[in-house]
Amino acid sequence: MRLTEITLKNRTVIIVLTAILIIAGAYSYSSIPKESNPSIEIPIFIVNTIYPGISPSDMESLITQPVERQLQGINGVKDIRSTTTESFSSVVVEFDLDVPISEASQRLRERVDLARNDLPPDAEEPFIIEIDLDDFPIMTVNLAAEYPISRLTTVAERLEEALETLSGIREVEVVGAVEREVQVDVNLAQLNGYGLSFGQLINAIQSRNLTIPGGTTDVDMMSYLIRVSGEFEDPSEIENLVVARPVGEGPRGPGLVYMRDVAEVVFGFRERDSFARLRSYKVDENGKKIDLPEQDIQDLQVISLNIKKRPGVNILDTTEEVLNLLDQYAIPSGTSVIVTGDTSEDIRELVSNLENSIISGMLFVVLVLVFFLGVRNAILVGTAVPLSILVGFVVLLSLGYTANFIILFSLIIALGLLVDNSIVVVENIYRYREMGYDRFDAAKRATDEVGFALIAATSTLLAAFIPMTFWPGIIGQFMGYLPLTLIIVLICSLFVALVLYPVLTAYLVKLDGEKSKPFSSVLKGILAGLLIFAVIAVAMANLTTLAVSILTVLFFFVTYRYMIKPVSIRFTEKTLPRILKYYKVMLRSFLQRDYRPRFAMLRNTFALGSLALALLLVILGGLVGLFSSASVILTSLAALFFILGSVMVLIHFMEAVFRGKKISVFSGILLALFNSAILFIVTLTSEVSADVWITLLAVPLLVIVTGLLGMLRKSESPLIITDNRSLLLNAVMATLFFIIGIFTIAPTGVEFFPETDPNRIIIELEGPIGMNVNSSDEIARDVQQRIYNLIDTDPLVKANVVNLQTNVGVSGDPFFGGGGQSAERSRLTLNLVDFGDRTEPSGATLTKLREAIRDIPDININIDGEQIGPPTGSPVNIEVSGENFDEIVRITREITQLLVEASTTQSIPGLVDVRNNVSGGIPEYRVIVDHERASRLGLSMADIAQTIRIANNGIEASKWRDGEDEYDIVVRLRPEDRRELESLRDLNITTMAGASIPLVSVATFEEGTGLGSITRLNLQRTATIEGRAAPGFSGPEILSQVQQRLTGYQQNLPEGYTMQYTGESEDQEEAFGFLTTALMVGFALIFLVMLAKFNSIVSPLIIMTAVGLSLTGVLLGLILTRTPFGLMTFIGIISLAGIVCVNNIVLLDYVKQLTEQGLKKKNAIIEAGLIRFRPVILTALTTILGLVPLTFGINIDFVELFRSFDPKLQFGSENTAFWGPMGIAIISGLTFATFLTLVVVPVLYSAFDSVSERLKSVWYSDTTL
Repeated sequence: MRLTEITLKNRTVIIVLTAILIIAGAYSYSSIPKESNPSIEIPIFIVNTIYPGISPSDMESLITQPVERQLQGINGVKDIRSTTTESFSSVVVEFDLDVPISEASQRLRERVDLARNDLPPDAEEPFIIEIDLDDFPIMTVNLAAEYPISRLTTVAERLEEALETLSGIREVEVVGAVEREVQVDVNLAQLNGYGLSFGQLINAIQSRNLTIPGGTTDVDMMSYLIRVSGEFEDPSEIENLVVARPVGEGPRGPGLVYMRDVAEVVFGFRERDSFARLRSYKVDENGKKIDLPEQDIQDLQVISLNIKKRPGVNILDTTEEVLNLLDQYAIPSGTSVIVTGDTSEDIRELVSNLENSIISGMLFVVLVLVFFLGVRNAILVGTAVPLSILVGFVVLLSLGYTANFIILFSLIIALGLLVDNSIVVVENIYRYREMGYDRFDAAKRATDEVGFALIAATSTLLAAFIPMTFWPGIIGQFMGYLPLTLIIVLICSLFVALVLYPVLTAYLVKLDGEKSKPFSSVLKGILAGLLIFAVIAVAMANLTTLAVSILTVLFFFVTYRYMIKPVSIRFTEKTLPRILKYYKVMLRSFLQRDYRPRFAMLRNTFALGSLALALLLVILGGLVGLFSSASVILTSLAALFFILGSVMVLIHFMEAVFRGKKISVFSGILLALFNSAILFIVTLTSEVSADVWITLLAVPLLVIVTGLLGMLRKSESPLIITDNRSLLLNAVMATLFFIIGIFTIAPTGVEFFPETDPNRIIIELEGPIGMNVNSSDEIARDVQQRIYNLIDTDPLVKANVVNLQTNVGVSGDPFFGGGGQSAERSRLTLNLVDFGDRTEPSGATLTKLREAIRDIPDININIDGEQIGPPTGSPVNIEVSGENFDEIVRITREITQLLVEASTTQSIPGLVDVRNNVSGGIPEYRVIVDHERASRLGLSMADIAQTIRIANNGIEASKWRDGEDEYDIVVRLRPEDRRELESLRDLNITTMAGASIPLVSVATFEEGTGLGSITRLNLQRTATIEGRAAPGFSGPEILSQVQQRLTGYQQNLPEGYTMQYTGESEDQEEAFGFLTTALMVGFALIFLVMLAKFNSIVSPLIIMTAVGLSLTGVLLGLILTRTPFGLMTFIGIISLAGIVCVNNIVLLDYVKQLTEQGLKKKNAIIEAGLIRFRPVILTALTTILGLVPLTFGINIDFVELFRSFDPKLQFGSENTAFWGPMGIAIISGLTFATFLTLVVVPVLYSAFDSVSERLKSVWYSDTTL
């Protein structure tokens, strides 16, 4: 390779470049913004409109429908959902993902402005909310105090101002505070007694509370600005306002009527629309959760400050700034500050896991490599991991990415892959050094030999991940960082292996027994000085760190000197040659062939040809599928040829069993024991029916019986199968079919995203529409008390709980049209201790909570854990649509009742929290206006409605300014009059002639019920039923049972009404469909890369066959670990496809090189297998070991180990549950694929070569005729 020659000629430049990249990578890693979720653009907007005092049905016709009609005409709108409740309309608009956010926002705002002309003039301006993952709080600061909440509100407002001065803070939202206002509480009897109306009171306030410029005047040499100031200096001045000069006699006789005569003026607080409380069981001391004394555990009324960061800033730096400000801020005495929901803790754990996994992965890699390459070479290869990641961070920072949890864990996934290229390069250079070449000649020859193969191998890995970068939808934007990160770091690893490592290896690689060049005295002095400086610096920082460092060095020195090195030498000199000897014998045996019986050759050719043709058609189908639906034809043909090939494989297999006699009987017994062991493992986690036992034991029984029949046959018939290659390939194919059979009969289940052990449990309560906030607070207190009782009586739960935060009067989930703040909604958040400190899984705690609070009548309860991953709907989400809303309500309630019964009786196990969004009727007090009489008096509907609304909800007449603070002046009836419905009858309304008449003279009154809330989908009224999966149960499986249960009901729906399954199932169907396409396209791209590399169709087909056969290991791993097949497993299979190709490309490329050098095919295959045995094993082991910490949650905190001699060894984590299925798929598949690479692929190559030669001989014999 020309590249290798250039790098070796410019060795000094390469060394300097390496140093620069290390420094730049370290800087990039430290400065790249770190956050929890990826910064993704979600094209979802919410248009909220408030119209106080309006019923849901009127809100729908007056507000929601006009807004929807304008929005439906916007180009690029995907769905329009709306929720209409009393006084509130919320319209959720989702755009197609190909519409830029800025363009979508502009289109939406233009249409909302047009819709404003169709809305009532006294409705509030619609306001638009853009859904943004950065718009969620990164932490919550809770303030509690012994003094009144009014004073605490002032403290919270001042702290809010201080926090918003921080550079990384975008907004601080204050919850639970009380707002002051000037209340003009009108006495209805006095108002009517004087014959006055609300309008006169409002006019009196507005005409008095003014400052009007009077112009300017010049006096002598000065110019004076004249101001007429009438603003209130004190709220008490309002009481002395003259509101009227009544014509008749009033209660106090003729004369002026003052505001104090008809109303009481109070500088008080608005009626509360929310409550916030906090009860802590533990406090944070130096990063550890310490139990509070029993006497200190109490409910605290708090004011919460939800802190939101700016997009793109470092969440760790931002939270650090907040905590530093809280430490320095002058909090008044008697005030408690409690920080909850600190998401930076999760990020710190992710970063810590990344660092610890890199160190663990390096240790695993070095430990394995020591046995093959020696300690120096092993360390050299091990440094490829951090070096590639540092270079990757340079690229990530330059592209503007943030270090979110998807990127961080993508790097952990890549740990084992990053050393593969470097292993191949270093091992090959090491081999050339063993052959006697000097350093730089060995580096050049070795790198040239494998360079193009590594480029092709890495290209196949990239080809597997590239289709995933086109993942559509919100989930695609969320998970799309996974393939992008892997592509970047894999390219970086190839750069490190082909550009940096030839030079570094040439300088640093050392053969066993080779003496190192002694250091000069100057260099020794410099190194000694640096060592002394480092020891002094570490000792001054932390003596424990120095002690642990010295002990660690001694431990590794002693371990290597007296354990690892002797074992390594023995392994290298004796064990490895013996393994290679056995491998050579085994490979030579499997390559034996005898073609005397023509039928054996015919069947071998037919089986191999059919399977290969089927695979080729699948690949072509993937390519055609990019542009046309004609891929169905190709995949159908592929299925046909696959069936034909499988039948031939089955015939070969049964013939082999029959001829095997005793061996077959013995193999059948072993197979029966193996199946029994698998079934026993399965029964540990789930029930296994008798049919499954019979089916799985029938196969080994058939093998035993067939072998016995072969033993009973006296005369020997001519041997049908004499090709050992066919025996091996048929056995492998039979194993694949057998494992697929086990997986089909005893499936492990299906899931969308893996269920994780949450750090927080969220309990949502929703009462009937119309429930006031005080009643909701009573319900929340009841639930609180039940939770307190559970905590006090269950020590496992108590040990898990840090605190319980209660918020009453909250909004629903904005992602699914949850609407605005509602008095009937409450949310309780149970914050739990870290995963490693839990006495029981948080899923078990969640189940106990559900049992404790399940029997609260008329309250919808939803209990769920905070999960990792993108937002998705409920596992069970059914939308009912139709023409008549009453019929929709009836259908919805019937379906809900069926599912509630299934949940209660557990006829659908795991189905919990069944509810719908159809609320009961809201109580109404209807005012029926006599329009004819009202018209005669000059009264309009607007006049009557406005008077009623002012009386009940009040109106902002003006504002009172107190320094920099500004307070509303609100006029309305006093509370005791508002609580009496009969008061409406006595309201006076001013006619056009100026006379005041009672409302009862132009209207009648009746009580009734109206719609509580109205939900719509794409301008049609729609109701939704949802249900969740209990911990440990699969959402897709529960949905499948629900669909079976409701099949009959759905078929009998009235004409014009539909049921549609949406939510998580819709997202899952879309994601699985895309990944299936991505897998096909990935196969096609991999095939094209290999076709370009080998310039032959045979080698790519062989490698793709190995990729397909590696599914055997994946399914076996899922069966043994009882891991459900889900989205992460699917991603693991796609990743595995690229990984499996790497070693096979290097192997077959070397076979090609050897045959070109004149070796016979069989000898070339064996020689390539022997030479590539070591790098194949090394790359497989390093990839597997690199994934072990992530897959099984093995975590050692190396920082704490050296800081305080506490490694905090932990097995399992909430992140392990999320990423583990992918790790299991890759580990189990790669383990089996290693056997395929070393044994099956060489045999496949030989078999395909024989088929090719046979076809050539037939072709040429025909042409000669």
